[in-house]
Amino acid sequence: MSSDQTISRERLTEAPGEVYTSTILEPSFRFMLKEYFGGLLEVNQAWAIMLGETGIVPAEHVRSLLTGLRRMVDEGPEAFAEFNPHYEYFYSHLEHRLAEYAGAAAAGEINLGRTRPEPLTRMALRPRLLDIAEGIGELTDVLLGLAERERDTVMPQWTHLQPAQPSTMGHYLLGIVNALSRDARRIRAAYATTNACTLGCGALAGTSYPVDRETVAEMLGFDEVRENTIDCVGAGDYALESSSSVANLAITLSRLCQDVYLWATDEFRLVEIGDSFSGSSSMMPQKKNAYPFEYVRARGARAVGEMTAAFGTLHNTTFGDIKDVEEEMVPPVFRACDEMSVSLRLLRGTLETLTVDRERCAARAGSGFSTATELAAMIHRNTEHDYRAAHRVVGHLVLLATRQGVEPEDVTLSLVDRAAEETLGGKSGLTEEQVRQGLNPQGFVAAHTVLGGPAPEPMSAALRRSRETAASDTEWVSSTRARLSVAHDRLMVSVDKQLGK
Repeated sequence: MSSDQTISRERLTEAPGEVYTSTILEPSFRFMLKEYFGGLLEVNQAWAIMLGETGIVPAEHVRSLLTGLRRMVDEGPEAFAEFNPHYEYFYSHLEHRLAEYAGAAAAGEINLGRTRPEPLTRMALRPRLLDIAEGIGELTDVLLGLAERERDTVMPQWTHLQPAQPSTMGHYLLGIVNALSRDARRIRAAYATTNACTLGCGALAGTSYPVDRETVAEMLGFDEVRENTIDCVGAGDYALESSSSVANLAITLSRLCQDVYLWATDEFRLVEIGDSFSGSSSMMPQKKNAYPFEYVRARGARAVGEMTAAFGTLHNTTFGDIKDVEEEMVPPVFRACDEMSVSLRLLRGTLETLTVDRERCAARAGSGFSTATELAAMIHRNTEHDYRAAHRVVGHLVLLATRQGVEPEDVTLSLVDRAAEETLGGKSGLTEEQVRQGLNPQGFVAAHTVLGGPAPEPMSAALRRSRETAASDTEWVSSTRARLSVAHDRLMVSVDKQLGK
């Protein structure tokens, strides 16, 4: 192939224009060189071996191809950084270099039976999803440790930022662990959709050559072949599923960050992070800013935006053009994955330094009459009043106490009875001890033994189940990475065998 030959532009009468080149061709080339260089050479090696094993291409051409490809691998992407608009696409640049190394006759066979090797996006996405799954596991380990440590730390909880019911810090953190477990499950599902090989689909109808799609998929570490060749070309759901799973994870992390960020304020002072993860102010010497939570929330918002960008590209793409808009659809997905991995690492490190003011948590636990539901339950269980009547009594009790400036711990039976008389026309039917018990935050937590509740018994069982799930998720990441590594090693052995090494 002479230096003035193009790869695939014979149908056209003019060279790429300057604006078209600077706005589409070169940015696409730069992106793909960064993200797809190693993947493309690996795909070409597997494809060349398959072409030889099926007898489609003679053995000498296969050896020439593999020799040239091995040389390109050794040189690395830096050796291919010069963009030449004459060669147009990233793939064409590498094919032109392969022609120099392997000869035009052999290089001319490398794309036989296939168009642009679309699995490169899937191959670049796989390790990103595994990194995120690993990051979820590491953060989960930290949260489980904190949940175990703070399982008895009674504290307030809020809805609408108003006192709701007391719980424990461990109970709250275990709720986040549960959400992260679902996020991990979604990442695994996205990986399964992503790790299906589309190589050999042709332009959309496959090829008339007897290519072996299953063998190529196995050599490249894919779990399955995406069967229908039209589906291979027209579907970008794997990218959307990946970005949506990352967006879900971002929302989980944002929720955690917002809560802990609030609890770390001077107004709450329930928790504190270490100075090594805090920022200062160039003007205000008193400041200790919890910047990591701001960072993670901002990146989380962007992850949701990246998902929207990927969806918009897919939604507005004509059938069969997915492979031609990769530089629009894929970068947002990659960015979201990369930033999420960073966020997980940052949040893990920050929470490892978390300290909890247990005394303040306990002191605040009953504030705002957060135990009111248990006092209503106490009336219902110990008297003939139905629950709605009990609810009315306690609601009126809170009104009376608030007007008189009476704190929950200072409420007396006489005040409860007054509330009952003014709402129901009779006494509450409780004793002084039952009033005290109904308004006690520690008693509230201990009484809530329902499955998933904050009491010690359900918490112990939930912690055990969560650790088992986390261990299973960690094992999946490890075994999946191992399968990819084994596939790569086997491919390299096959290349060496073809080259007589």
